[in-house]
Amino acid sequence: MKKASKVINVSDRAGRESSFTKEVLGPLVGMKLTISRMAQNLTGQISPTISYPEERRRYSDRYRGAHILTARQDGTPRCVACYMCATACPADCIYIEPGQHPDPLIEKFPTRFEIDMLRCVFCGYCVEACPEEAIIMSRQSEICALARDETVWGIERLMRRPELKEFGLGFRPNDKLVDSALAVTPKVKQAEKMAGRITLKENVEMIPHVTFDPSPD
Repeated sequence: MKKASKVINVSDRAGRESSFTKEVLGPLVGMKLTISRMAQNLTGQISPTISYPEERRRYSDRYRGAHILTARQDGTPRCVACYMCATACPADCIYIEPGQHPDPLIEKFPTRFEIDMLRCVFCGYCVEACPEEAIIMSRQSEICALARDETVWGIERLMRRPELKEFGLGFRPNDKLVDSALAVTPKVKQAEKMAGRITLKENVEMIPHVTFDPSPD
């Protein structure tokens, strides 16, 4: 035998359970977190805002930013002009001209190595393809240029990176470089936590084309 369905009158139930105190305090309980955050913001206890450019978002060490050419212990490029990075590049933005190295153990080196930063999609394929740890990436995302030719970075620009101290290293095959060296040692910056968020921020010491000029020595 089929059981009769039970009918619940929602309006009657709501009328019995409702009260003036519940209707007034209910929204306030729900806004407890909002009101507490507002009070903390007004009193200066927390600041959920990144005051760019004086402050910058802290990016991961795997961030794919502007490229870096590493060097050997004698200061020469680590690159052996094998064309692996240029072949793997989906944007076809890497141009290499090889030359014969005086050291017979090295065989070749790049007489010309250029990356077109306007064409680059910062995918990191060149870093993964390189067998010599000769090219890595930084956490630099702010690339300023006043002319088109300034966006084509050659060997000197890729190796001599004064702004590297500010941004730090990004995507690379090893956390610590094995057989490669850098012309500039990045600074270790203290990351600051932001209330209610997993985002980290850090103070800015150099702003490209404002506090330093990357072109002259």
